[in-house]
Parts: sequence; C-alpha cells; structure tokens
Amino acid sequence: IRQRRAAQNNETIMSGRHCRDRSDSRERRRRHHHKRRDRSRSRSLGRHSSSPSRSRSISPAGRRERESLRKEREKEKLELKKKKELMKALETPEEKRARRIAKKEAKERRKREKMGWDQEYQGYTNADNPFGDEHLLDTFVWQKKREVEASKMQLSDKEVEVREKRRQEEMKRELEKVKKRRIEREKEREYREEEMTLLQRMKEADMFKEWEAQEDSFHLDQAKMRSKIRIESGRAKPIDLLAKYVNTSEDDMDIEVQEPYHLLRGLNMLDLEDLLEDIKVYSDLEDSNLHFWKDITIICEDELRKLRRLELEEKGSGAERREGINTAVSSDVAAVLKGKTHGQLKALEEQVNQKLRSAAAGTDTGYWESLLQQLKAHMARARLRDKHQAVLRKKLFQLKQEQADQFGISGTPLFPSASG
Repeated sequence: IRQRRAAQNNETIMSGRHCRDRSDSRERRRRHHHKRRDRSRSRSLGRHSSSPSRSRSISPAGRRERESLRKEREKEKLELKKKKELMKALETPEEKRARRIAKKEAKERRKREKMGWDQEYQGYTNADNPFGDEHLLDTFVWQKKREVEASKMQLSDKEVEVREKRRQEEMKRELEKVKKRRIEREKEREYREEEMTLLQRMKEADMFKEWEAQEDSFHLDQAKMRSKIRIESGRAKPIDLLAKYVNTSEDDMDIEVQEPYHLLRGLNMLDLEDLLEDIKVYSDLEDSNLHFWKDITIICEDELRKLRRLELEEKGSGAERREGINTAVSSDVAAVLKGKTHGQLKALEEQVNQKLRSAAAGTDTGYWESLLQQLKAHMARARLRDKHQAVLRKKLFQLKQEQADQFGISGTPLFPSASG
C-alpha cells in the first residue's frame, strides 16, 4: 500500500510538472506571436506613414463595392475551378494525355521564348531536331566552371545563379543585335540586287535600241540596194529615182535638172498609192531626210486627190460640191499660187487659218478648207524648189571651181553668189 501511494504521488508530481511545462511553452509561443505581429504592424505603419491611411479614406459604400467585387471574383474563380474539375472528371484517358502534352508544350514554348528562340526553332524537341541533340531543350550548365568561379570569388550558390541569369540576359541582348545586323545585311543585299537588276534592264534596253537601229539601218541599206539594182537594170520606179535624188553625195556631179516632184507626172492612182507606201518605208527608216519625204508625201496626196476628183467628174457624182470649190475656180487658184514664193504662201496660209477660225454664219468653210489643202501642196513644192535651186547652185559652183583648178585660174570665184 505504501509503495502504491508513493507511486501515485510521483505520477501526480510528474504530471503537474508536465502541465506546467506545456503551459509555459504555450505562453512563450503566444508572446513570440504577439511580438512578430507588433513588428509587422510597425513596419506597415512606417511604410505607409507618408500617405494617408487607405482604410480611413474609403467610404462605407466603397468598402461594400470592393467587397462585392471580391466576392464576384471569388465566385468566378470557384466556377472556373468547378468547370475544370468537371472537364477533368468527364475526359477520356486520351484527352487527358493530350491535355497534359499540350500543357507541357506550352510551358516549353514559354521557356524557349524566354531563352530567345526564334519561331523557326519552336517546333524542335529533344527527339526531333536537325542537330541530333538529345538535350536540346535542357539548359546547359557548366558545373565545373561555376564551382571554380565560386571558389575563386567566394560566391554563394544564389550569387552564382544571379550571375548566370545576368549573363544569359546579356547573351540574349547580343543575340538580338546579331539578328538586327543580319536583317540589315539582308536589306542591303536586296537593295543591291534591285540596283543590279535595274542596271541590267537599262543595259538591255540600250542594247535593244542599238539592235533596233542596226536592223533599221540594214533594211534601209537593202531598200537602197534594191533601188540601185532596178535603176541599173532599166526598170526604175519613182521611189528609186526619189531615193537616188535625196541620197546624192556632194562629190557626185550627176545633177538632176528638174525638181523631184516632176517625177510624179504621168502616174495613175495605183502608182501613186504604191509610191505612198514606199515613201512611208523610207520615212520610217531614214531620219536625215524626213522633211523631204514629208513634202513629197503632201504633193503625192495632192496629185492623188486631183485624180480622184477627175474620176468622180467623169462619173458625174458631184465632185465639185464635195470639194467645196468649182473646177474653173480651182484652176484659177492654182495658177495664182503657182508663182508665189514660200514666204508669200506662208503668209497666205496664216490668213486662211484666221479666216477659218473666225468664220461667220455664211462663210463657205468647204471652199477655204479645199484652198488650204492646195496651199499646203504648193508650199511643199516651193520648199522643194528652193532646196533644188540651192543644190544646183552649189553643184555648179563646185563644177566651175574644179574647172578653174584644172586650168590654173585663181582669184575670186566665178560665181560669188553660189558660195552662199
């Protein structure tokens, strides 16, 4: 009995001590918690001491609105969470596997973008890449170098990681600069290629113009050769004689006495139409004698118009009414215009144009237009006549000069006026 009582007393003493120890530990924990709460409050008060208290500035209506917004956000989060849980509960194993793979790929894509990968490298994986690298997506860490640097500079693991991140950022910026320089080089290369293409096109255009000029020269030489062959064989056409006249050199003393438009006499309508076609060929190929061919064309068209009018008169189709001028009057007008110079005809042309521009109500415009056509033909004849006379004077002067040199006669020219 004594032993049992002694044991009970010992148990009671020990339990009392244990209770006191537990109460002391709870008291210490409570005091420590109060101290930490007081320190956090003091820090928060010191952080916001420069600005007025937000809780005091917010009105009760604002608090209620903020509380309602918070509840709405929590409600939306809860609904979204329920939807995800329901989707996870209803999805098949294949869908679950595909969702996890897509999530993992999205995570890897974000990681690659953060590392500075381009879009062309986004589809590469450890198993599928053209480099054969099984650790392509793993971040390379030079562990031995990190350990050596950490031991030399006495850095902690955290400081080493910060340095590595800073180095990666620098490398990323350098990579961006390299990409920018590459894009600039590509633009410069494209610009150079465009310039080379433009220069090549210009060269080809110049070459094509040269070829075209050579082709025109070849056709003109062929036309002249055909004319020469027809003249030598005694079957010359009017175009052959006109081409020989206009292409006569200064040293050639073969002088044509009559004006070139006299070659059109005696030609019928078919011959004049053929001559117009031949003149068009020479005028297109020969630029040096363009004015001559224009004047011959005007005269040829005038002769062709006269022949057509005569043909209509023979048929009695009222050609006089369509021409706007009587036949007798037309012959009188031709006789008057025949003896005038080019300057007089030019002045008369200005008067006729002025008459047509300021035509009154009763003015016979058909007459004046027909007169203008005849006037243009006479002006073309006058120009050819003046040029022909100048050529004759020059040839005659050259002939007299040669004769004077041959017989040893010196001094003033025999024909001073011809030198002009």
